Amino acid sequence: MAVAQGIRDRYRILGEPVPFAQGQVYSGLDPFADRAVRIYEISAGQAGFRPGSLVEDVREGGRASHPNLLPALLDMASKSGPSFLVTSSVKGVRLDSMAADTGLTEQGALHIARVLGNVMVYCWKSGLKGLGFGPKSVVVAQEGIRVASIAESRLLARAEGRAIEDTASDIAAYSQVLDCMVELCRRAGGKAVTLETAALAIKNMGIGAARQIINGPLEEAVDDGSGAARLTLDSGDFIFKESDSSDDTFYVLEKGLVQVVKADGLGNEMFLDFTRPGQLIGEMAVIDKLPRMASARVLEPSRLLVIRGENFRTRLGKLDKVALMLIETLSGRLRQRADEVTKLKAALGGNR
Repeated sequence: MAVAQGIRDRYRILGEPVPFAQGQVYSGLDPFADRAVRIYEISAGQAGFRPGSLVEDVREGGRASHPNLLPALLDMASKSGPSFLVTSSVKGVRLDSMAADTGLTEQGALHIARVLGNVMVYCWKSGLKGLGFGPKSVVVAQEGIRVASIAESRLLARAEGRAIEDTASDIAAYSQVLDCMVELCRRAGGKAVTLETAALAIKNMGIGAARQIINGPLEEAVDDGSGAARLTLDSGDFIFKESDSSDDTFYVLEKGLVQVVKADGLGNEMFLDFTRPGQLIGEMAVIDKLPRMASARVLEPSRLLVIRGENFRTRLGKLDKVALMLIETLSGRLRQRADEVTKLKAALGGNR
């Protein structure tokens, strides 16, 4: 089958295609964005494949903007000819194709399990289920662990005949990934006691118990004597949402990772920044008393110190008036820049 002309015009094809159960897949390059892509060509009339599902999968997957989740870039569905899916790719090794003599260390396997579990729960809280994540979805890359787009993962799951209906099928696929990594650890001649315990827990006690074993408990907070409250959240939880009242509160991230996102004119989330331990979250709304300019969403289990605005303003009140004016001016400019960045990212195709 020849690659559709529209695909050839947009992407540079590299080498010959590789067959997969429902057609063939090409490696390619997006010269406009300077990134690697995978181009799936699905033969017409494939059992279990519905062209309309490809469009739905790309659209639904766009609702999840987790940084470890690769985005789908383009779909071309056809009832009479081949259909195409273009998805972002990274250079690395897929979990299912790791060499028999390579294997994994348990530390590396636990890291993969944490990332995939966090992405899965994040997607559930975005209203997505039946994700299709399996061993072929996980890529060990130089940039870190990456998970194939929901559209690609669902396509591969259907090609394998796996169910992708609900959270139960997601948990079953996650269990399959854990079993795969236990075997890879054994190939490397190592033990995988914690991973085996988690794999057993997911079958007997559920996903919550397994993730608790994999993630481990959050470290105990050090009492700073202030009596300040602390907040513990899981992957996918919102600390606050865009346009919420400030509630005269901001936060210090003590443990974990948070992303800041802002909606474009169509309601799609545009990524703005990460917040890491030791950094502030939501301080601008306390300074200028305006609604939240963006949403703050947890990417992995996190603990936050809650700071009341009254205490913060008492400290600010000790500053020179010119310094206060400068802080308020900078806050307003940051809001303006965030709006401009969101509009620009939306014009360029979003978080791609």
